[in-house]
Amino acid sequence: MAKRKKKKHAKTNTSSIPPIRSEIKGLWIFFFALTAFLAQSSFALGHEAKNLLGLAGFWIGWFSFSFFGISAYIFTFFVGWIGWRLLFNKPLNHLKLKTLAVIVGATSLSMILGVIEEQTTYFGPALVRFFYPAKTNFHLGGSFFWYLYLDLPTFNFSRIVNTAGVTILFSGTLAMSLMVLFKITPYHIMEKFISLKNFIQKLFEKPVQAVATGPKLTRPVFERPQIRNLPPEPEPEPGPLMEPESLAPPMPKKRTINTPKPDKIVKHTPPKEDPDSDFYRLPSADLLTSPKLIDQTSLKQNLNRQASLLEETFLSFGIEAKVGQINCGPSITSFEVHPAIGVKVQKIKTLEDDIALNMEAKSIRIIAPIPGKAAVGIEVPNPQPQEVSFKEMLKSYLAGPKKFKIPVLLGKQVNGEWVMSDLTKMPHCIIAGATGSGKSVCINTIVMTILMTSKPDEVKLVMVDPKKVELTPYTRLPHMLAPVITEPREACLALNWLVKEMERRYEIFKQVGARNIEAFNTRKIDEEIEKGLKIEVPQKLPYLVAIIDELADLMMVSSSDIETPIARIAQMARAVGIHLILATQRPSREVITGLIKANFPTRISFKVSSRINSQIVLDDIGAESLLGNGDMLFLPPGVSHLVRAQGAYIRDEDIAEVVKKCEEQMPPNYVINSFSQVVDFSEEEDDAPSDPLYEQAKEVVVSTGNASTTFLQRKLKLGYARAANLIDQLEARGIVGPQEGAKARKVLTGSHAAPDLFDEELDG
Repeated sequence: MAKRKKKKHAKTNTSSIPPIRSEIKGLWIFFFALTAFLAQSSFALGHEAKNLLGLAGFWIGWFSFSFFGISAYIFTFFVGWIGWRLLFNKPLNHLKLKTLAVIVGATSLSMILGVIEEQTTYFGPALVRFFYPAKTNFHLGGSFFWYLYLDLPTFNFSRIVNTAGVTILFSGTLAMSLMVLFKITPYHIMEKFISLKNFIQKLFEKPVQAVATGPKLTRPVFERPQIRNLPPEPEPEPGPLMEPESLAPPMPKKRTINTPKPDKIVKHTPPKEDPDSDFYRLPSADLLTSPKLIDQTSLKQNLNRQASLLEETFLSFGIEAKVGQINCGPSITSFEVHPAIGVKVQKIKTLEDDIALNMEAKSIRIIAPIPGKAAVGIEVPNPQPQEVSFKEMLKSYLAGPKKFKIPVLLGKQVNGEWVMSDLTKMPHCIIAGATGSGKSVCINTIVMTILMTSKPDEVKLVMVDPKKVELTPYTRLPHMLAPVITEPREACLALNWLVKEMERRYEIFKQVGARNIEAFNTRKIDEEIEKGLKIEVPQKLPYLVAIIDELADLMMVSSSDIETPIARIAQMARAVGIHLILATQRPSREVITGLIKANFPTRISFKVSSRINSQIVLDDIGAESLLGNGDMLFLPPGVSHLVRAQGAYIRDEDIAEVVKKCEEQMPPNYVINSFSQVVDFSEEEDDAPSDPLYEQAKEVVVSTGNASTTFLQRKLKLGYARAANLIDQLEARGIVGPQEGAKARKVLTGSHAAPDLFDEELDG
């Protein structure tokens, strides 16, 4: 037993020692290549006594130069490169393909050198005297390839394809090899020449700006592959010079020359039906507040220190891994970790809490593996998070070539890319997050995006705000279809109105022959045909966006009355241009039901309280470990993996300024002043009770003051379904109140008023 314990103990000690076979192999290969290079470079000195490696070096140079000529240096450098990669445990991707490219490239260069030696009278012999000893009779491209090119009887290359053919053929194969090895294309080469030409022209046009070459000294800080997306320095002047070639995505924040572009975009918008829209101008991005840049000069040193600490942490748990690329985002930094061969990804995921402890982080998130990469992502919070400016994101969208029907600008990813989407492609969205996580700011960002990019006749808004404080500043907007709804019952009526509007639009599309709202708005209008249709056909239809700020409050009042219209709209309303955005701070299964969740492919989750809530919203864990203050996980439509981003921040002063600008141009013109009046008026026509026992049930409820399904079942000897239907009819006609949880329904009409009520109905 003691021997077994000793063996087991010895085994556990040796397992913690990292393997060094790869480094030893790389060291041997690198020094072998270095030895060959010294032997080849001193071969021209002549006798073996003069060679740096003596007799062995002389014969190494003799064999390599006699066969390949000067191209032998290519093999030496390639072998040294392999040893260098192995020495520092870096991956050798596509090694077979690169080896083939080196062989083809060396062969092509040997043939081209043979042509140069034969066709030139001075340059070729000068190269021979420089590389080879005087007494040797070697060729520039090697004796073997000289034999194939010129000395081979009958079928040599110079006779088959001539000298020009040999030059063209092997120049092409050499170029192909270089493209494979260095990943360059003719387009990239032309691009570099054009940029060099433009740079030279700028130097001659504006010689005064030659003193501004100072920022080029700092360019390697941004172009090093290890660390990306460093926050920009506070100095505004160097920004435009560094922006075109910089890999750091925060650089577009310094594109001040793009501010006039939104005006050009506004001019190209097609004319709309509303005559006031011709005079309406979209608010300028200059109304928004510019971001405050944080001086983070020591950030690069901190990132390198964290990368070393991360490698040491893995090594302490017996995992050999190297940190590759580092992406520095606004609030988090992503480290791409390349584990050694044989390391299980699940083993890394189990160390989440230990890594957070060693790195002194509030919480970390592990992505194992990163989609599309052979690496594991570890996201660590930044000690000094940076604010993501809505102004800069909006300017980037307006200056970019890609435009959306209803743009939704959310924030910035860890790699510096903006998170933008089209609401018409989503087509509906769920936003969840605990109090203070950034959910309300995200809703304000979406609304502000619509205000800054769409006119009132292009998009109409329906807002439901049971909390009565978040969305009420938007009541006076010209984009509003109706005032902001604050009562749960009116919200239910608004959803039912949207269902009827959806059905009306489908009927219009059927009469006109349009498949969706885009085809309807761009159709060729034939007034004679459309006047003869059964239904009135407008020239254009606006998009309708319904925003519900707190779904949980509505579901508590009447879940069935809310869930059914939401599900119908989510299933069918995309083609007619009606879109839903639901937000909740309590993402439980009672709020985000399976029927609602199945029809909302796009979801945004901020920090939630538990893994269960994260699973309900995203079908995955991770939202419980977010940082809050705008840190989000975004599930785009049609994508299986989550996108982590920092939400854009917009101030209340900016919202008030933009709303004021919109109100000054066009006052609110509500299509519907109150949904209760519209829906109640439409229901009066077909409000006659369908059940013959309705009058008897009403008399029982009014006289007893008890309104419940089980009470009607006992009194009238009915089944549950029929009794529940009678209660619903009584509620629809205002006899009883809505269900209030476990409490009994209130009878809104007393027994003393029952005869008058009956008389009114009989008279009607």
